[in-house]
Amino acid sequence: MDTLEQYRQLIRNILIEHTQIPFSIGDIQFETVFDSQQDRYLLMILGREPAYDLSPTVTRRVHGCLIHVDIIDGKIWIQRDGTEEGIATELVRAGVPKDRIVLGFRSEELRRDSDFAVA
Repeated sequence: MDTLEQYRQLIRNILIEHTQIPFSIGDIQFETVFDSQQDRYLLMILGREPAYDLSPTVTRRVHGCLIHVDIIDGKIWIQRDGTEEGIATELVRAGVPKDRIVLGFRSEELRRDSDFAVA
């Protein structure tokens, strides 16, 4: 299996693992979105959560992107990471070299000061 296909499978596996972690409050579900042709991978959250600021019985809609990862020019670009541990940490632990991971959610200036790839 080539490196690009390994990255694709690794990203899919990590996102699927995150769907197994339950939210502590609310009725929240996960949706994975895998676009292997464009190399875009998303973990979406949707459902309802308590709106305690309004009322103990009122809920509000939750819909958003928890994780967004792209593969661009053979590098893994983390565009959004709403996890506690961080997708970059999981990728490194799985054997992806830091110079193949771009923290796209940070400015280029901040990326220069990290151990990860700038672009």
